[in-house]
Parts: sequence; C-alpha cells; structure tokens
Amino acid sequence: MGMCDTSPLADDVWSLMDSQIALDLAKVLALSEKGGAGYMAGKGLAKPVLVVRGQDNNLYAYENACPHGGRKIDPMQGEAKLRCCSVNHSTFDYNGKVLSGPAQHKHELRRLLTSQADGKLLISV
Repeated sequence: MGMCDTSPLADDVWSLMDSQIALDLAKVLALSEKGGAGYMAGKGLAKPVLVVRGQDNNLYAYENACPHGGRKIDPMQGEAKLRCCSVNHSTFDYNGKVLSGPAQHKHELRRLLTSQADGKLLISV
C-alpha cells in the first residue's frame, strides 16, 4: 500500500462544536506555507478531515478519505493537486474533481466549506 506524509494535528489546536471545526491557525505551523497540510480525527468527528494550504495560498478542507477505497489523502508538493495514498494514487484538483487514477469521475473528493474569523479556520462538517 502507499504511504501518507501528512501528520495529524494536535488535539489542542482544534475543537468541534455544533458540526463546525474551529482550527487555531496561529498554532499550526504546518499550514503557514504553501503545500502544508494536517488532518484531524477523533473528538466526535464522523470522518477525519484534511486541511491543506494550497499552492494558491488558500486554505482547503476535505473529508480525508479517497472515494475509491477510503485511503487517506495528501497534497502533492509543488503542485495544485491532491493524491490518494493508495498504490494507484488517484489525483484530484482543489475542487475535489478526479484528475487521474482508479477513482471514477462520478466519485469526487468531498470538499468541506470553510471560512476564517478571528485567526481561526472554521470548517463545516
């Protein structure tokens, strides 16, 4: 199987309340640079959530599961793409659309709505 490079975020940098994650951006150095990423799991989340600082410097959040097999997702360093951590490496654009690999075009990566307020990234789950 393939391997993922993205690390989990510490429990003290995020919280979940009323179906919304509040992520304290000042405490997450991994998201300060393009291509940086981290994921959150547990604490009541139904599915892990991946957060990525894109090559366009915007922050994106996704359900951290490939629609083809459920493997975790990683950003592709230096590219505006995400990849599945399986051997076959399906790839996706930042909107979650399939670019290549075994994930069919009808199986997009689920992108989550985000906003920012008071130094926090707010993610609807």
